[in-house]
Amino acid sequence: MTLIDLHRHLEGSIRPSTALDLARRHDHWLAAEQRPLGRVVVTDPSATTGLLDYLRHIDVACSTARALEDWALISRQAVEDCFNDGLDYVELRFSPWFIHSQTGLDPVDVIDVVSEAIRRASADFGLPVGLIGILVRDLGPDSAGSQMDSILSRAHHFCGVDLAGDEAGYPPDLFAPAFARARDAGLHVTIHGGEAAGPESVWAALTALRPDRIGHGVRSAEDPALMRKLAEDGVTLELALTSNVHTRAAPSLREHPVRLLLRSGVPVTLNTDNPTVSATRTSAEYHKAAVEAGLSDADVRTVAHHAATAAFTPHGRSLAA
Repeated sequence: MTLIDLHRHLEGSIRPSTALDLARRHDHWLAAEQRPLGRVVVTDPSATTGLLDYLRHIDVACSTARALEDWALISRQAVEDCFNDGLDYVELRFSPWFIHSQTGLDPVDVIDVVSEAIRRASADFGLPVGLIGILVRDLGPDSAGSQMDSILSRAHHFCGVDLAGDEAGYPPDLFAPAFARARDAGLHVTIHGGEAAGPESVWAALTALRPDRIGHGVRSAEDPALMRKLAEDGVTLELALTSNVHTRAAPSLREHPVRLLLRSGVPVTLNTDNPTVSATRTSAEYHKAAVEAGLSDADVRTVAHHAATAAFTPHGRSLAA
């Protein structure tokens, strides 16, 4: 069985040891913490109150990487961690403007450094990697043009674009002009939805942005009509079991709606989302799906097939059984 991760944030992949080393190097406040791990990793899942609380862990780790060479290191380590977990293909996503907001680094410089580091690591480890550029909702729709400008100025580095952040506060139609430009440039589209908000946010994404995939989409299970729409149109959901519990999109692993979604014909994949923050790996997500979420061996094989067929690059699609 092939092992593919289609939803993995670079900013959520920073090794805790690297974040601490960078904090010491840059005299970041994290270096003075008595227990810095708790600022980077969700050590107690019951302590998170929702998506925005969960995202604060990413903010902390990201803010320690103040120099471009830090992001080169983080990028290489992210690919190495995927390789060590036995992945056959991965799509890493990141927001150059989010990194800019946390560090002051120029967004285009960030793209150049990250893409080159990942290109080299991909070659060194023999692991194909696709890159997805993220627009951040929280920066507001007025910034969408500038965010997309940065990504499209280096469009050859990317296989797709994404919209992430405060899902409930910024509906997708506000970002429709920017994403139309991405489609015109030949990039695939995936949109975070159905995680911090309900099925209506997935409907809105489908209507306004015409995504190929939905990031998470867990709460689509609450709406039978929506599940039929996703199944009929072949829109793939990028689930992340552990993260979905941490963000309160799902009540628990045993109560995660992954089985209902599969039984309804919705294309479903398993991913890490933020492997550092949620202290997980892709292989662990597949294990949890079988042992705790109740997927059968046939289900697991189906999910792996969905991941290959939904990949944004031929490197991933060539792995379809």
